Amino acid sequence: MEEVQKKDSKWKKTGSVLKEVLKAIGHGDILLRLRVDKFFPHILYAFVLSMVSIFLSYKAEQTMVIREKNKDTIETLRIYCAQKTSDIVSLDRISTVETMLEELGSNLRQPEKPAYRIEK
Repeated sequence: MEEVQKKDSKWKKTGSVLKEVLKAIGHGDILLRLRVDKFFPHILYAFVLSMVSIFLSYKAEQTMVIREKNKDTIETLRIYCAQKTSDIVSLDRISTVETMLEELGSNLRQPEKPAYRIEK
């Protein structure tokens, strides 16, 4: 019989404690009842550190995204530069230049005799 009363008393204490905790949560003073207020600066410091860590991770991720975009752009520009260089090299041939001059109707031709120096 005493065991039953002890169990009932134990459940009543648990129920009253639970009721008090729920009431404290409802009123918003659960942290004060748990005496967490003396650790508030430490909690605030940990919160600020975690926010800074999250922010820096976000910025690092953004930097990596920008770096990847720039890497793709550089690769595209290298291909474009190689194409332009190839086009310019093909235009640098004497036969190509003569053909282009003929198409434009120019009378300019390759010299038949070497140049001479004018001396003073």
